[in-house]
Amino acid sequence: MGVRIVKNSVILVLILLLISGILQCTSRSRIVKEDDEAILRRRVQEFWSYKIKGEWDKSYPYESPEFREKTKVEIYIIQNQRSVMKWEEFEVIELWVSGKEGYVKLKTKYRYLISRFMKTPFERVVEEQWLKKEGQWYHFSPPA
Repeated sequence: MGVRIVKNSVILVLILLLISGILQCTSRSRIVKEDDEAILRRRVQEFWSYKIKGEWDKSYPYESPEFREKTKVEIYIIQNQRSVMKWEEFEVIELWVSGKEGYVKLKTKYRYLISRFMKTPFERVVEEQWLKKEGQWYHFSPPA
């Protein structure tokens, strides 16, 4: 009787290990994709929050390495400070990942800093591309 209990316990443990391994393998691919999208969503929200606040020195590191190689941080800050447009709000409408590329559709609200347009807020949908390089998501801007 004792051998039978040990044999049944070993079989039960093996079945549980097999089921656990199958569940881990099938859910792993979904978790990676969800995590990648969650990381991209966080990066997009941080980047746009800095843009809304006018913290250009903090949004600059989110730009792609290729962009930053050609555009120094001082130039980036000056260009954005001199813009005739001020971003006020954003909302992520859609976001999806395809390999090392991410696509984001945002609804944005902004104002022109020209006196006759300052009172009127404008809205538009912005589509952005993000690239994953060395494990990190970066906003894609064509180099200046």
